[in-house]
Amino acid sequence: MMKRFKVPTFGSVRLRNRVFIFISISVCVLLLGAGILSHYASQQIEKRLKALGWNVGSVNVNIFSQTIGLSAVEIIPGPDSAEHISIRAQIEDIIVKNIGLYDFLVNKELTVDEMFVGDGVIHIVPKTHNEDHDRQPLETSIGKITIARIVIKDLNTSIATDSLTRYSGRLNITLNNVQSSDGTEIGDINAYTLDEAEATVNDIIVNSQFYEVRVASVKMVSAEEKLQVDSLTLIPKYPKYKFSRIAGKQTDRVNSFVPQIEFTGIKYNQLRDSSFVASKIEIKSPEVYSFRDKRMEFKETKNKPLPIAAIKQFNIGVEVDTLKITDAKITYEEFPSEGFKSGKIVFEDLQAVLVNVSDKVYQNRPRYATLDASAKIMGKGLIQASFQLPLDADDQYHAKGKLNQLALYHLNPALENLAFIRIESGRLNNMDFDFNYNDRSSSGSLTINYQDLKMTGLKKERSPDESDFKTFLINTIIKNDKDKDVPIGKRTGKIEFERDRKRQIFNYWWKSLLSGIKASVLNSEKSSGKSKDARKK
Repeated sequence: MMKRFKVPTFGSVRLRNRVFIFISISVCVLLLGAGILSHYASQQIEKRLKALGWNVGSVNVNIFSQTIGLSAVEIIPGPDSAEHISIRAQIEDIIVKNIGLYDFLVNKELTVDEMFVGDGVIHIVPKTHNEDHDRQPLETSIGKITIARIVIKDLNTSIATDSLTRYSGRLNITLNNVQSSDGTEIGDINAYTLDEAEATVNDIIVNSQFYEVRVASVKMVSAEEKLQVDSLTLIPKYPKYKFSRIAGKQTDRVNSFVPQIEFTGIKYNQLRDSSFVASKIEIKSPEVYSFRDKRMEFKETKNKPLPIAAIKQFNIGVEVDTLKITDAKITYEEFPSEGFKSGKIVFEDLQAVLVNVSDKVYQNRPRYATLDASAKIMGKGLIQASFQLPLDADDQYHAKGKLNQLALYHLNPALENLAFIRIESGRLNNMDFDFNYNDRSSSGSLTINYQDLKMTGLKKERSPDESDFKTFLINTIIKNDKDKDVPIGKRTGKIEFERDRKRQIFNYWWKSLLSGIKASVLNSEKSSGKSKDARKK
């Protein structure tokens, strides 16, 4: 008969009880010790935070899970905040999970699985260069910091750079694998690297002396090399006639709204080297309204650089393969220095593509950035233009283009109040222009083709009265027809303009074209660009 197997025991009932009591006591001692240690750690952390100017509602330390939780945190600037960054904050929760105690105690390295900062308000006044100049590095016994994940949720942030400019927005940010360099100062942002970042900033407001900028949201995903800006609005703080008076000089007052801006192919890692590199920037359906009151004194003292020269003045390197503007509308309104009413011109359905934008010249890449643009003037005539923008400062800029099929009376909203003439009839069949320019002057040619042009001269007084003498003079000097039946030499004028370097590039382009238009319409022998002998040949 087979014997039954008997499960071994710890012996007598008395021995089993002793073992149970020992294990129970050990667990209680361990729990009690952990509780005491956690309580002690909480007290020490709270004490040190208070020394830094932090008031904390509660501090919870869990030795087993290696987690620290702070709630109802209030950060108040200390007495030395004038020499450093001034931070004032109220944060509901700060949680640090899975702290590597062994690495911290043995290797003097701080490793954390996750840091969570959620729900609060923070106000920052950054340090200036002078304030930071004499500051000593922060002493720390930590050799390296590694945080697998940092999450910031719904943190309302404001930054004041000076008494007039302030930034604010609501932050939601996730940073992955944040690491510091060995032996660097903890507060040195440049000492840290990270693998990936995702961020959404909502309800952004930027306030300055003359403008407020509002942005509904900015979203970036570093892994996808993307950034998207939604609903950007530029709002002047003063009415259009008061704006220049507050500024104390002649200046442009700009309103604008941009539904969306998309950046793709951004090399975020190159921002550390002060370089902005992107494949494409697309600005979708922007609307821009600009007003200038020319009755105010023009007081600009600094020269305005040409486009590529302006890019080279940035404190950061720039390389963008393509900048694209689609379906834009631009309205320019001006009150003349002499006159009684403003005039305006509108460019609709504007499309533009700028390629190879860079502040550097490479041997294996084009030496020019190219800009191709088109728009409908006053919603009617189509103007197309191409520009070559040299990356080398020694090379010349070049512009060429054409304007087709425009009933000229559509220009009256600008001409009546700015040039004091009114077009009664006339049609521009086409106008072609081609000119080179540099920082000083432009030169080239413009050919025009129009028919049935009739104009009326207007007085500059506060009335719409016509000037009979001016009308007679205009229609005597300017021919009614200069179409294909007129020799091209008599329809071609010389573009020749000395730049006012204190004005923007748009003024330069327009004044260059205007010099060619005047020369072509007036049709002097000098302006035609050809001598009599040359035309006979």
